[in-house]
Amino acid sequence: MTDIMSMIPADADPEAVKEAIKRRIVRNAIKRKAVKNAIKRRAVKKSIAKKAIKRRVVKKAVKRRVVKKAVKRRVVKKAVKRRVVKKAVKRKVAKKAIKRRVVKKAVKRKVAKKAVKRRAVKKAVRRKVAKRAAKR
Repeated sequence: MTDIMSMIPADADPEAVKEAIKRRIVRNAIKRKAVKNAIKRRAVKKSIAKKAIKRRVVKKAVKRRVVKKAVKRRVVKKAVKRRVVKKAVKRKVAKKAIKRRVVKKAVKRKVAKKAVKRRAVKKAVRRKVAKRAAKR
């Protein structure tokens, strides 16, 4: 305030001096408020930026989670495929075993048939031999 007083001439009207001081105080208050507002705006901007960064981080995390899930799904799918393939192989093996069993049985049947035929032939030969012997 002393600087204002030194600027005002000594013969000035005291009311005008008071008015000038008031105006100066008001101007300074407005400036202070403007500075405060600017600081507030900067803080708001900072908080907005922070929120945006957080959102980005969250988005990335979500993406990572989605990717992880997709990978898990792929792994599960592969596992399922592997299981299906294993089952198919088992089925094939089982089928082959059954075929082998069927072939074995067929071979046995053939062998049995042949044995029966041989037995019949032998009996016929014996009968013929017996008939000839009887004739003599």
